[in-house]
Order: sequence, then C-alpha cells, then structure tokens
Amino acid sequence: MTIKETTVTNIGDRATYLVIDWSLLGTWKRVNVDLTNGKAPSEVRSMKRLMKSESVSSMSKLKYRVKKLLGTYSLNSLFRQGVYVVPLEYVQHVDYELQAALAELENIKETLKDEWQDVIEEAKERLGDYFDSSDYCSAESASKQFALIYRYMPIDSTPDILKHVAADVYKADLERSKKEIEKELQAFQDNLRLTLLGIIDNMRATLTKPDGDKRVFGKRFFKRLDEFLETFNMKNLSDDGALANVVAQLREVSNGTDVMALKSSIDVQVALDTSLLRIGNAMATMLQDEGRAIDLS
Repeated sequence: MTIKETTVTNIGDRATYLVIDWSLLGTWKRVNVDLTNGKAPSEVRSMKRLMKSESVSSMSKLKYRVKKLLGTYSLNSLFRQGVYVVPLEYVQHVDYELQAALAELENIKETLKDEWQDVIEEAKERLGDYFDSSDYCSAESASKQFALIYRYMPIDSTPDILKHVAADVYKADLERSKKEIEKELQAFQDNLRLTLLGIIDNMRATLTKPDGDKRVFGKRFFKRLDEFLETFNMKNLSDDGALANVVAQLREVSNGTDVMALKSSIDVQVALDTSLLRIGNAMATMLQDEGRAIDLS
C-alpha cells in the first residue's frame, strides 16, 4: 500500500459516507411460454413487459441524474454497493441536489397515480392473453414503490462505547477499520489515475483521427478533463502527490491551448497531442511502477 498513515487516520475529518437506497416499480415479469425447445426453464426464460409508463421513464432519468451528480462530486465505494464517499466540501451541494431529487420524485409519484389506469388499459390491449389483472396493484400502492432514501454515516465507525466495555474488541475493530479504509483509499487512488488516463486517451483518439474523419473540438472536447481538474483537489482523498503533479501539468496544457485555434490549426492539434502523449506515457509508467495489475472493471 502507498497510502500514508496520517491520510488513513484523518479521512473522517475530510469526508463522509453517503448511503443511498432506491426503490423502483418492477416493469417486467416472467411468463410460462413453451419456447424452450427442450431446454430447462432455468436456462431459457420468457418475460412480459407489464407497463409502459411516462413515470417509470422519468424515474429512470432521475436516477441517472443522481448517479451523474455523485460521479462528479463523490467517490463510489468499490466495496459497498450504494455507498459513496463525499468530501465534506461537497456535502452541502450534494444534499441540495438530493433534496431537489426528492421533490421531483413526489411529482413523479403524482403523475404515476394520474396515469395508472391508462397504463393498465394499455397493457391489457398490448399483452392480450398474457394480461393478468393481479399483476397490478392500486395506484396508491404503485406510487409508494417509488422511493429514494439516503443518509450520511461517519467513515470512522467504531463506537467509542466499546472502549469502555470491551477494550480488546474496540482495538481489534479499529485495526480492521483502518485496513478497510486504507484499502478503499488505495482503490480511489487507482480509480482516479485510470479515469484520468482514460480521458487523455480519448482526447488523443480525437486528435489523431485519420485525415478526412470528423474531429470535434471546442468546449465539449475539454469537458471531461475540465470536470476532473475542477474536482480533483477535493476528491484526492488518498493524497496522491504523483497524480497531483500530473494534474498540475494538465492544467498548464489546458490553460495554454487556444480552443478556437485548435479547431483550425493542425500545428495546435499536434502540439496538444504531443503534450498529452508525454503526460499519458508518464502516467502509464507511474501505474507500472506501483507494481500492481489494476483492474477495476
């Protein structure tokens, strides 16, 4: 591990866990259809689409926006599903957006109740003999299946009361917690490095397209890089000094590139690609020097 002990110890003063639970309305159901050609039912299954609903679509879009928000302002725990690590500086903004999502969710639930009977009638016509009225609850019950619940939890979660009633247990749990935090911080460090390397590779893929292929430049070309650079200082919870140096170089490259000239000047494109190639190669070497095969897919 390359994480400093002080970084592990102080993480609770810099970030908090955010736990999010979603509840959605099921839209597909298994049906018994003899299309298995002799295969076991466990190998071949048939499903029916219970409903086509504007509210279900709106709920999916809302969930995507929240996921995108957390992708920008937090670090997704790689070991705990639905758990995010939010730097304290971003908590107020994230909470504001989550409260807005909750308000939007209430509107979606009301829309679902208004359209519920039409949803059932459409399913009845579309599914024909496969329609089963018992698949559909009341509009009120259906709306209650849409939910977004979240809460914050301290990263340093060993209860202090254990110190007085079970000192050995307290000490052992502290040690386990320390190792888990160190492992997670290491994963965050690796993930940030690979994310930035992926951004650089994508930018170079555009810059090095063959003559005649469309190359799209402008503000959108720098969008992912700008988002990474903007949030890096807060999300660098592992105190990755090597990556911080790379980020500083990329800031200089980004600030020194004329976006308008980039669209029309081959020289500017070549110069930018050369800088990105140099930085990307340095990052690849940095990852190899860690001595680990990193795979977070």
